[in-house]
Amino acid sequence: MIAAEPDMDAVLARLGAPALVDVLDERQELLRFGASRITYQHSEQQLRMRVLLIRAGRAVWGVTSRLDTDALDALRSNLEAATVSLPRPSRPTELAVHRAAPRPARTSFPSTALATAADRATAFHEAIAALPSEGELGGAIVHQVIQHTVASTEQPLRTEQRTRALMHLVASRDGQSAYARGLHRDWTAIDRSAMLASATRVLEPLPRRELQTGRTYRAVLAPQAMITLVATLGQMAFGGGVSAFSTRLGEPVLSPLMDLVDDGCDENGLPTTFDYEGAAKQHVELLRQGVVSGLVRDAHSGAARGLASTGHAVPPAWRFGADPLPSHLLLAPGGASDADLLVACDHGLYIQRVDYVRVVHGRETLLTGSPRDTVLLIERGRVVARVPQFRFTVRLTDLFSPNGLLVLGARCERGETPFMESVVAPGSVVSSFPVD
Repeated sequence: MIAAEPDMDAVLARLGAPALVDVLDERQELLRFGASRITYQHSEQQLRMRVLLIRAGRAVWGVTSRLDTDALDALRSNLEAATVSLPRPSRPTELAVHRAAPRPARTSFPSTALATAADRATAFHEAIAALPSEGELGGAIVHQVIQHTVASTEQPLRTEQRTRALMHLVASRDGQSAYARGLHRDWTAIDRSAMLASATRVLEPLPRRELQTGRTYRAVLAPQAMITLVATLGQMAFGGGVSAFSTRLGEPVLSPLMDLVDDGCDENGLPTTFDYEGAAKQHVELLRQGVVSGLVRDAHSGAARGLASTGHAVPPAWRFGADPLPSHLLLAPGGASDADLLVACDHGLYIQRVDYVRVVHGRETLLTGSPRDTVLLIERGRVVARVPQFRFTVRLTDLFSPNGLLVLGARCERGETPFMESVVAPGSVVSSFPVD
């Protein structure tokens, strides 16, 4: 990754104590395609180092992409000058100390790290060959390698390589589209044949029906739809700061079907063993049978409660806020097959994924969004028609309430969001999905 592995002891010595540095060295290879042709190929390598300095109890962050002595000296000078202008804190800032060793997890695979442009092109041509007649294909294939290092003057060095392989497909025909997504740290673990079957199976010709706006429908939420909704629930409800469930520990808040954990070392997600402070990722039970059983913490929110960090510090100056957030959610599956979900729905909608999701009121778990790609009409447990796109506004505490969440599927899929490294969730049947 880096031509010469940086000497983090020398970097810290140059910055002066107390200091923490967070280094991301990333290489990403991307193949993008649309209308069944390759439209974009991209290769990028970038290095970014975030620096936290504490002087006289005052903390300040800086960012650089250079690790030479001149760049480090200039950054230190600028940051120390900035601390002088800050007011004296009533409680001096101290650098967090995390000495617990991270739990073992495999985070890097040669199949991804060594993947070539030819590998991406081969996968693209396989997908094209599987398309039905008159179909078109869009999407992307990504291979990524990240070396993440957290070094501090107060705690042991943390460093690990993480690979990420992604293939997503949007198949379309006659103005209709369907979606499939494969995500793993190991490129060879992505079942491309199953993805292609999923993306093309729902393109069979069907009549078109209209929906009644202003009412709710029973609905099957496919795994990718659940992934986005569960991730948004995690963002709103389980952070260690002020969140929807932060004062409701021990209370039943959602369906007893819901067992939800956050575990950065679970191989079913995208394993990551430490956070941006260098704290080891912990297994955190968030929901047990719908009862709030835990919240995630960083060093600051944990200290306020006399507790240790659970390894959920977010990057500084993050656009999603400074409070700790879940990072690797896993919703336990149920026992229903995909066919069982349709039967359990009986009459209603099949929603493959949701997009354009925006939080309206976090403490109320209120959000708005729109289905994306395939939305189908179910009658008597069978798919009978396609329906148009629509917007929805829903409280997740209602959608996943004891009367709202009726069935969980047995088959899980893996996904991610801009604010969460990985989410694993099954499909479901819900009793009341709104059509605005």
